[in-house]
Amino acid sequence: MNDRTEKNEIENESEANLKGDNSPVMTSEELEVPDVIDTFLHRILDIEDCAKEYILAALKSYEDNAKKLKGDIEKYQKEIEEDKEETARVLTIKELRKTIREIERHNRSSPVTTLERSLFISLFSAFDKFVGDLITVLYRKNPDLYKNINKEISLPEALKYESMDELRQVFLDKEIETIRRKSYIEQFKDLENKFSIKLTKFDEWPYFIERAQRRNLFTHCDGIVSKQYLDVCREVGCKIKQDIVEGDQLEIGAKYLFQSCMLIAHVGTMLGHTLWRKIFDKDIEKADTHLSNIVFNYLHMEHWGKAISISKFAQSLPNISTDEMERIFSVNHAIALCSIDKRKEAKEILDKKDWSATTYDFKLAYSILTGDYSKAEEIMCKIGKEGELINEIAYHDWPLFREFRDSSEFYSGYEKVYGYKYSSKLSQIAETRKSEVEQAEELACESQF
Repeated sequence: MNDRTEKNEIENESEANLKGDNSPVMTSEELEVPDVIDTFLHRILDIEDCAKEYILAALKSYEDNAKKLKGDIEKYQKEIEEDKEETARVLTIKELRKTIREIERHNRSSPVTTLERSLFISLFSAFDKFVGDLITVLYRKNPDLYKNINKEISLPEALKYESMDELRQVFLDKEIETIRRKSYIEQFKDLENKFSIKLTKFDEWPYFIERAQRRNLFTHCDGIVSKQYLDVCREVGCKIKQDIVEGDQLEIGAKYLFQSCMLIAHVGTMLGHTLWRKIFDKDIEKADTHLSNIVFNYLHMEHWGKAISISKFAQSLPNISTDEMERIFSVNHAIALCSIDKRKEAKEILDKKDWSATTYDFKLAYSILTGDYSKAEEIMCKIGKEGELINEIAYHDWPLFREFRDSSEFYSGYEKVYGYKYSSKLSQIAETRKSEVEQAEELACESQF
């Protein structure tokens, strides 16, 4: 569920998608905090997509190659054993030796491991870029922050720059580079001191640091466990397997990689929003809307774990702009919980608030998420063609209605409200989407010439 500002965005989504790479690229001067967070989250999604597609492809290729090499060896061995004239025998031996060399290379190769490690390290490259971009935007939007930079410059060096803005950027670049050279523990302490706010008091902090330390191991020593890795993990309270000792070689694996993607996306989102809200407290409504959009998009992608983790963070915020936004956070959290069959927990989240005096839109959400579909159909009819938050497109598009759309109550309520069957409108939408795909293809072809 999203707020009313999203209704037009949903209706105009196809237009935005058609722009693709042809849309104007924002300059650094135009970037805002939500742009930096969104770009970071898309980089994490890119890494996940690469992992899903290319690691499986690498595994299949490796297995196919093993099968081929085994078949080639058996073929050449059989041919050598057969009585053949000398020239043919020499050629067969040549091919056999070539295959043996290929087998040696195959046995020493590890494309899946290499991809896993590369993508894992890329997570932290994305995070480092995010931190730099975030600090840049915060300082640009609030020049008073430059007073926190304790750096000196000689007068001759300062006179090389044409403007104060250029000099400020030099100082900021040096400050960001200094921060990046530090460990994440030191980075977060620096940020806490600069902005006078706690940033490490969350449950996932020890596991974020463990992953950062593991990144260092893969970057510098092939994943071999060091004393520093063990000491730092113990220092932050990260529980690691008791049988892991100095000198062991760590691995990644699919489960650990995808958990890391979710964790780092979570940490980045919390860091961005915490600093944004601290420095620009008047932006709280804008920040709440952006946070709601992040969860809404995760629900669309059926990334339930991410939607739950960000929802928990949203509901833990000390200040939320409106009661309506608090309810949106609760509803979206409940949607994600229901989607993984945790309906009891979802109801507990919802029942923390009284829904009896709210708009029909929220009453509809409560009825759906608590499984009262008869009541939901009744409320649909009361809302009519358009409510405070819900319109016809929402019934087709919003994650709130994902399961409800398969019920007889939904079909009946929809037809009563709009005067035609849901399937007829769905077919119309499908035809529109088909046309959009064709237009996108045309634009892509035009951009190549």
